[in-house]
Amino acid sequence: MTLRRKAIDFNEHFSQLVEMLNGIFAFNQKQQQQIKGMTMYQVVYDMCIAIPRPFTEKVFIGIAEYLDRHTLNECKRILKHDDIVTAYARAFRQFALAAEYMSRGCCYLDRIITSPAYSSNSRSQNGHQNYFANGKYKRQHVEALALQLWKLNVLFTIRDRYQNKLFYQVFELIRQDRDGADDAPHSTIKGVVTSLVQVNSFTEQPLQLYIEEFERPYLVHTKRYYEAEAAREIASGNISRFMKKAYQRLKQEIMRNNQYCHSTSHGRIVREFEAQYIAAYQDRIIDKFEVMLKNERFSDCTLVYKLLNRIPSGLKPILTIYEDYVAKLGQEIVTGLGLSVAKNPKAYIDQLIDLHSKYYQVNQQVFSSDSAFTAAVDKAFRRIVNDDDEQEHKANNNSSLSGPEILARYCDMMLKKNAGRKEALSSSTTNGSNGAPTTNKRKALMKKAMMEVDENDQEEKLMKMITLFNYVEDKDIFQKFYSRMLAKRLIYSTSSSEELEMNMINRLKEICGVEYTSKLNKMFTDMSLSNELNIKYNSFIKENNMANQVNMSILVLTAGAWPLNQQKEDAESDFNKLQIPRVLENNISSFEKFYGNQYNGRRLLWQWNLTRGEIRMNHFDKNYELQVSLYQMIILLLFNQDGAISLTDITTQSGLTMADTIRSIKPLVNMHILEKLDEQALSKVSEIKANSSFTSKRTKIKVTATSAQNEIQQQENAAARKSVDEDRRMYIQAAIVRIMKSRQMLPHVQLVQEIFDQANSRFSPSVVMIKKCIEQLLEKQFIARKERDTYVYVA
Repeated sequence: MTLRRKAIDFNEHFSQLVEMLNGIFAFNQKQQQQIKGMTMYQVVYDMCIAIPRPFTEKVFIGIAEYLDRHTLNECKRILKHDDIVTAYARAFRQFALAAEYMSRGCCYLDRIITSPAYSSNSRSQNGHQNYFANGKYKRQHVEALALQLWKLNVLFTIRDRYQNKLFYQVFELIRQDRDGADDAPHSTIKGVVTSLVQVNSFTEQPLQLYIEEFERPYLVHTKRYYEAEAAREIASGNISRFMKKAYQRLKQEIMRNNQYCHSTSHGRIVREFEAQYIAAYQDRIIDKFEVMLKNERFSDCTLVYKLLNRIPSGLKPILTIYEDYVAKLGQEIVTGLGLSVAKNPKAYIDQLIDLHSKYYQVNQQVFSSDSAFTAAVDKAFRRIVNDDDEQEHKANNNSSLSGPEILARYCDMMLKKNAGRKEALSSSTTNGSNGAPTTNKRKALMKKAMMEVDENDQEEKLMKMITLFNYVEDKDIFQKFYSRMLAKRLIYSTSSSEELEMNMINRLKEICGVEYTSKLNKMFTDMSLSNELNIKYNSFIKENNMANQVNMSILVLTAGAWPLNQQKEDAESDFNKLQIPRVLENNISSFEKFYGNQYNGRRLLWQWNLTRGEIRMNHFDKNYELQVSLYQMIILLLFNQDGAISLTDITTQSGLTMADTIRSIKPLVNMHILEKLDEQALSKVSEIKANSSFTSKRTKIKVTATSAQNEIQQQENAAARKSVDEDRRMYIQAAIVRIMKSRQMLPHVQLVQEIFDQANSRFSPSVVMIKKCIEQLLEKQFIARKERDTYVYVA
């Protein structure tokens, strides 16, 4: 190869170039073997730097005229075939490859033609900066020129002069492919469609031709095809089959897009399919969704999710249906349990936890763990646990027991001693009745079951309860009932494990904060201090040689931390009236003296209603020990002096009220420890005596007062609810004062909103209660009304 400029014969050199181009574009192997890349480059190079004048423009025009003729001939050859699509795809593939080879040999020509310096010289000579031959051929790379002439002489000619046969056949082949034809020429169709992008690849808008010639008509064909097919499928009336067909078609269309279309078209084409096959019939699908859930046709539910998830806001209606359905199932569980929930909260917790677990698994397996469906289940359980459907509760006569109360009762049941063992015993007995194993084997199974339950089951069940507790809005109600039940467990030593109790409190603290559990922690502190105090008191008794002391354990409880019903006034009046047994007077006076020495200035208020003790009966066939309340102990001791006593005399001698007397005697009569002298119901004139013929297999007997306990329980529940309302009023008033003190002045609406924000962690306040609290603070002059709807803080 030589780079020197020299004089050449243009016609001779160009004839050589034409022969080379013929070999390239004809794909003739013999001619191609004779062509060498450097030979073609040398010929073009020599013409572009010839002396005395280069033939650059003449070479470019000559190549353009050659390509012009060649593309016209290619168009004629293509149109001779019946299968224009295949002929076109093959011809363009060869032409595009030949144009690329030609461009490599003409790279020096491309460099000169497209240079800015040549543009200036060209414009000065013929007045056209970007065109040659009087504006016929644009100044550009020869490959771009070749593709442009193909577009003009082949594509546009077929479109404008031959009824666009090419794309008519393309769309017909795609229709056959949609109809299920097995021999669809995917690669051929892809070649035709790709040519639209390739011939425009050197322009400023390379996709414009593709969009105009293929994408827009393809969208029209897609709409018509699937509009008709979807109408036929839905007419069959089987929504399950319709969805399966829609999902199958969707996957096919996505695959077809990847095979035929440019990536920019995928979204638009799929959206057109969704509009005709899904959006047009989404109401029909939504109408059947609840039936699918009810019949547990989860495969159909998955199809509903996958189809409706593809259209805007498509999931909103089924999310509402899903939430309502789960809430309905939960409310049916509560309705079915009825009033038995109060006695057996375990069934309530277990069934709701099973429901929760089931639909969380449904979310994972059916709805691809979509957070929206998880949120729907959460909303449904908030409605269930918080008793949103008040009318339904009233209809079932269960309005007196709320979700937070049931959860607190369940915790009390699980945290009491032997709670898990009773369950294991019941389970083992049931299993044993089926097979009748030997006694030793049965005992071994029961023992093993009880050990496993004690170690693991209680902790696991409390964790499940926490799952439901997270949905509770009125957490203050749970706190009130839980604290009362915890107080009883601690006072009567019925708690199964201090570790379990503290774990439970720690979980509550994690969810609700330190303030929520501060009083609960104080209870345990009091119990620990009371243990230390009893040790010191026993030492005090020994050091002072105090005789006639009954073995007694005393709990000193902080008044503000323990939720005890008895008021101070009641305690004082009871102390003045109640006739404490003489055997206990020495203990009480000595402990008061001891406590006064330990803590100067503190005052003890005795809670007699919570006192329990053991009393021994010696006049029967054998000695019995009774576990009774203090009131029952006082009554029983009266029978040491008298044989038969009337209720009126008992109230006089004991200092108890008639109601407390009847409530205390009734369980003793029911257990035949005492007996009535008449068959009438207990009244003021009833006479009672000790039953000398009393006998029992047990020597240690716990006297329970079922009916009395129920009555007391109802009173305590009513007092707890009343206390909750009062605590809420105090909380809201304190929140109002805090907010107004920091803001000084606030409109009514903004004040109410900030109160909601602060109170939501504990309970959901009502607007009516907030208004009442604001009015009370206005009367107390903590705040003042500046304008009609604006408040100011009064320092």
